[in-house]
This record gives sequence, structure tokens and C-alpha cells, in this order.
Amino acid sequence: MMAEFNKKITALTFDDGPDVMLTNLILDKLDKFNVPATFMVVGQRINDTTSSVIKRMVNSGHELGNHSWGYSSMGDMSKEEIKESVSKTTAAIESYSGTSPKFFRAPNLVYSKTLYDNVDLVFAHGITANDWVQTTTAQQRADEILRQIEDGAIILLHDVQPLPHPTPEALDIIIPELKDQGYEFVTLSDLFLRRGLDLSACKGKVYSVVP
Repeated sequence: MMAEFNKKITALTFDDGPDVMLTNLILDKLDKFNVPATFMVVGQRINDTTSSVIKRMVNSGHELGNHSWGYSSMGDMSKEEIKESVSKTTAAIESYSGTSPKFFRAPNLVYSKTLYDNVDLVFAHGITANDWVQTTTAQQRADEILRQIEDGAIILLHDVQPLPHPTPEALDIIIPELKDQGYEFVTLSDLFLRRGLDLSACKGKVYSVVP
């Protein structure tokens, strides 16, 4: 058991979904490689149309996190606006998935003291791959992650972006390569658990790597 807990670990995370077509492409790859991930979902996208995608996430052992209600940066939002956005998203996640989010990622990775003070979740950032830039290829996206990877890293990718969006194909490169390097893929919750961290003590900090 100790050997397992000493393995290199990383957490795949995906932003901006759910989407019936695009998110399922990511889920297909995760099924192919039998790895879990954490989906940082946007509240306004959680509805009866996407409920089947959310059910698939939960049934496949994936985790859902809070990525706010919409796509607008929250750095200048008031306390009241922040609380409404986050609480509405959490309520939607709980209603459709039966789970409660433990992690939050700010839209466009824009933070503020007001945001830190009024979101009672752990802030998850991550190493990125420019996969919001439509001209980047699957190989370029994979190369960016492989260049930055380290033990305990949170990988920040997107399941939903305008087409062409070859992040699913990038996973065909990233996952086998990191497995070859001795990495195990875990959810965000398991990443913190395996590091022996109490989530209640991690509030108010932004994590790209969990040491």
C-alpha cells in the first residue's frame, strides 16, 4: 500500500462543459484509458439536455467541480454576485449529479480578494495547454502539458471550446506518455487525499500543484 501512495500522481481537469457532443468525446477517451477526471462545470449548462452527460460522469467515477454560473470573469464582481453565481452552480450540480462540489475554478483564471473571501471551496488552477486557442494542434497541446508536468500537478484542459478542438486527440498522447513515466491519474479529491491534506485547511489558496 505504501508503494502505491508513493507513486507520482496527477489530476486531469476539464473546463466549460457539460456539452452533449464535446464532453462525450472526452469521456470516450477517459473510458478508453480507464482514468478518472474532474469536470469543472458551468452552471448555466447544467440542465435536462445535458443530464445524460452528467449521469455518465458520475457513473464513470469522475468528479464535478464548480466553474461558476457563466463565462464572465469574476475579478470585479461584488460579494453578492459571487455568492449567487457559485451557489446557483453548486445547487445545479447537486440536483443533477447527487454530489457536492469541493473545488472551484474562476472563469478565465481571474481572481480577487473578494472571490477568495466569499467562495467556500478549494481553488484549483493548473498547468495549461493553450487549448482555448483554436489553431493549436493535438500534438502542441500535449507537448505543453508534458513540458510542464510534475508530481502532484493539476492538468487544466477544456472539454468545451469552439471547433476545431483536438483536446480529445491530445489525450491519446498525454495519457499513455504519463503512464509510461509512472504517473497515476486521480480525481482532484483523491489528489489532495493522497497528499494528506484536509480540504478545510486549503481554503483561500490557489493550487496548480499539490505538494
